[in-house]
Parts: sequence; C-alpha cells; structure tokens
Amino acid sequence: MSDQTDPRIQQILDEIKTRFEKRIEEIKQEGSGRIDEIKDDAPDPNNIEGSINMTFDVKFKTVTIKFDIPKFSMELHKIIFDVPSVTMDTKTLSWDEPATKMETECVTKKPVVTSRGGSIKWKNGRPQVTAPRVTTEWVCVYADIPKVYMKRREIKIDMPEFSMKKQEISFDKPIIKFETVEIKFDLPQFHLRDLSGDLREQEDELKDVGRDMENDISEATREMNDSLTNEINDQVAIIFDEIRKQLLSEREKVSGYYDDAITKMKTTIKILKENNALTEIERLESDLSKLVEDYKKVLTEIDSTIDQLNKEQNEVISGIKLT
Repeated sequence: MSDQTDPRIQQILDEIKTRFEKRIEEIKQEGSGRIDEIKDDAPDPNNIEGSINMTFDVKFKTVTIKFDIPKFSMELHKIIFDVPSVTMDTKTLSWDEPATKMETECVTKKPVVTSRGGSIKWKNGRPQVTAPRVTTEWVCVYADIPKVYMKRREIKIDMPEFSMKKQEISFDKPIIKFETVEIKFDLPQFHLRDLSGDLREQEDELKDVGRDMENDISEATREMNDSLTNEINDQVAIIFDEIRKQLLSEREKVSGYYDDAITKMKTTIKILKENNALTEIERLESDLSKLVEDYKKVLTEIDSTIDQLNKEQNEVISGIKLT
C-alpha cells in the first residue's frame, strides 16, 4: 500500500499549469502588439520578445504556489454479513381445533297419563261401574344440544425455508494523507526603459501597457488558483462518488434478499392466520422478528460506512489549501 497522487488529480495539475503558461504567452503577445501599434510599426509575430525588450526591462520573478493535495492509498475494506436465502417447501400441517356439533338429548321428562278398561253396565235398572286402570309414564323431551369437540384440521401450504449465507462487500477504501506540492512559474515583470525621441511622447501609453500586462498576469494567477481548488475538489468528489455508487449497489442487492424473504414469510403467516394454525404462526412470527432485526443491522452497517465516506470527503475538500 503506497501513497500516491491519484492519476486523475495529477492530470488536472498538469493541464492547469499548461493552460496558465499558455495564458502568460497570450498576455505577452497582446502586450507586444500594443507596443508595436504605439511605435506605429506593423506587429511582427516572430519578434514578440524583441518588441517588449526594446521598450521594457523585463525581469522574471519566480512565483511558487504551494498546494496541499490529497495522496491516496487504497486499502481493501470488507463488510461481511449474513443474508437469507429462501426456498418454498410444500408441507402438510395438521392440528386439533375446537368445533361444535349438535346432538339430540333428553333434556327433561314429562308425565303421560293413560287409562285402560273401566265400564258402566246396567243391571236391574241400576248402573254397575267398573273403574278404569290408570297408569302414569314419564316420557323424555328431546332437544338438539351443541357439543364442543376437537376436530382434526389439515392443510397443505408452501412454507418458507431459510438458510443464511455469507455475503461480502469488498471495496477500496481511500486512506488519505496530504502532501504539499509546489508549482513554480517565472512570471515576467515589466519596467519601462528610459525613452528617447518619438517614444517619449508615448510614455504614458507604454506605461499603461506594462500595468495592463501585470494586471492580466495577476488575474490569470487568481484564475489558476480558483481552477486548482475547484477542479481538484470536483475530482475528489468523483473518486468518492465511485465508491458510494458501489456501496449503494450492494445495499440494493442486500435489500432484495431481505425484502423477498420478509414478503414470503408475511404471506405465509397471513394464510396460516386465515386457517387458525396457531402453533406455526407463533414460530414464523418469531422468525420474522429476528429477520427484520438482522435486516436493520445490515443496513445500518452499510449506511454507517457511507456516512463515514461522506465525512472523509468533506475533510479532504476542506484540507485542500493554497499557500
């Protein structure tokens, strides 16, 4: 694991330096053209340095821009956790449940009186009565009575079978150190020579040319500094975005595993409730609760890693400084 400037950041540094050097040459060309116009000479594109040197003492000042840039060493980072793998297995479930049936029973008795025999005969004009034989019998009164009994229930249902498998997320986590790099430029400074002859009348105009060239160089320097800060910050954001996208993609896969398992388990529990299979419901609801808890823990770990990346990105951007 070695510290190195990310090639994309190094490319930005080289491109900005090249653009700045090109801009300095453009400023010198523009200044040379204005001097030639003042001298009422046609500009000679091959004699830029000559036009300037004849009018100004050109001294070069070495300007050093110190810049704290991040150096990355990539460390393989792993997040390991269990994810559910679900298969549906058709099972026959049976259990006893209370049911009601109607049975006819003798609920009470009532007396039934019957009489047999007995008569009236006339003899010699007088009735002769024979008393009837009377009997009383107690007879049942029947009614349908509800009776509770245990009825055997049986259903076939697709039950989720779970196995947990190891899932690993591997990614290159940046370990960042800052290193101060230097970009050196020899910037021209223009000092107007002692003029003689016709050029003395244009002295003020020539002084303006010198001031404008120095102002343009100062502005180009500020623009370069802004470009260094902004473009390197943008590139740092891209580097961290690539890692975040990888983690978010893995997060989505993990969510798919858990969402599928939870959906299948909830569907099965719903069917079992409709059929009043209480024992299986309790077991599955316990498994579901554990599954949801594991799901939360896994997402928390991934989200915590993403939050840490965001924090590190902010620290890197705040650490990029020009001096």
